[in-house]
Amino acid sequence: MAKQQRAGGADRLSALPDDMLTHILSHLCSDQAVRTSALSRRWRHVFTAVPVVDIVGAPQMTCPVSINHMVSGVLLSRDSTAPIRSFRVAGFRDDRPSASAILQWIVTALFASAETLDLTMGDQPICPNASTFYQSTAADFARQNFCTMPRRLFTRSAALRHLRLGNCELDLPEPEREQSLSLDTLETLSLKRINAPDHALQHLIAACPRLTELTIEECPTMKHISVALPLLRAFTLRCCHDADHVLVDAPSLRYLGYNGTVAGAYVLAFSTWGQIHTLAVDICAAVQANDSDKNRRFREFVERCTNLTTLHLSQHDKPPFYPYRAPQTLSGLAQLEFSGPFHIAALVNILQNTNNLQVLTLVIDLLDGDDEASTAAPKRLVASAVECFQCSLRRIHLVKYNGQDVQRRLAMFLLREAVRTDELQVTFGRSVGEGSETETLLVSEMVSWQQNLRTNIMFRHE
Repeated sequence: MAKQQRAGGADRLSALPDDMLTHILSHLCSDQAVRTSALSRRWRHVFTAVPVVDIVGAPQMTCPVSINHMVSGVLLSRDSTAPIRSFRVAGFRDDRPSASAILQWIVTALFASAETLDLTMGDQPICPNASTFYQSTAADFARQNFCTMPRRLFTRSAALRHLRLGNCELDLPEPEREQSLSLDTLETLSLKRINAPDHALQHLIAACPRLTELTIEECPTMKHISVALPLLRAFTLRCCHDADHVLVDAPSLRYLGYNGTVAGAYVLAFSTWGQIHTLAVDICAAVQANDSDKNRRFREFVERCTNLTTLHLSQHDKPPFYPYRAPQTLSGLAQLEFSGPFHIAALVNILQNTNNLQVLTLVIDLLDGDDEASTAAPKRLVASAVECFQCSLRRIHLVKYNGQDVQRRLAMFLLREAVRTDELQVTFGRSVGEGSETETLLVSEMVSWQQNLRTNIMFRHE
């Protein structure tokens, strides 16, 4: 230490007060925080007061210590008087904790006034967003070895605000003893791969009257659900392909996220579609461009949200989706994001009715340049009148840009036509090496296309 000080390298980090050091360590996983005890005497007991317990197992993690012993070891090494602000145990696909261990964790966390509780056991998706159609795996799902969340979790806790559960079953109180199920302080709830019938899920959600954010993801046993949540502002439904009807009475709803098939979007029912300001749609099954029925149904789904200001459209499979002209309801749109494979012509079709667009983000996964529709796109674009280019569009973000022919023509068009743009941010794809000759050529080329000299062009890598 004296040698460090003489060299001007004093250990200023260790000189910080304990509360600041515990705040720093709270951003690390628990095992990393524990390792800091070996740094010096100053650090020996700092980790014991960290208000976060965060233990995450890698998907293929092989650990000589079981999850029961790992979590118990972290809890026993803590200062028993220190509060726990956040408690998370996630991953560990092949190592299921015992029921008694889970009960011990929950009691410890709630007794320490935990505000956030995340128990997502395992991480094995049943609907991968890949180049395959969704196939129901409800039978395989039901045969999994689930851990069970005990009833103690669902009794009232004055501090608990955020609850995330995954890959588990629920031991809820009986419906006739409804007063014993109380989560009236809960603000956000996430249910992922929960093996529970409709009435159990509905019973749980109904016991959270103060929810402002609700996420239901990959629950193949959910068929029909109806809930009333007056304070709910954000609702997300992901890959619940077997659901027949989802009714949410939420007069305060502002955000809707949907991930699934086009047909599945029709299971959603809201009392106030017109109050939704942000819509994020991710289609995880291929849709043919000439499938007029599905394209019409998707357009009608978007048109229900008559007051959108932000729209995110994403699709993972080819052929490209979004071959339709934007509805007039998008006239108030301020932010638009495209992600996945799409034709440039589909982009301009939407832009024609977004007269007040301010931010445009394109996560580029275009078709090959020899595709007929892609090759014809520039002519259709030049002939199109995109009003937002002349008056409102201020920021453009191109993601996964690698200099593909169609991408270059798209960038050239945007730089020459969007004359009011203040900022263009380009994020290169992984195929463009940082500092490479390819990067230099692409940067020089894009600067040469610049029509508005006041447009600030920025380049970065993924």
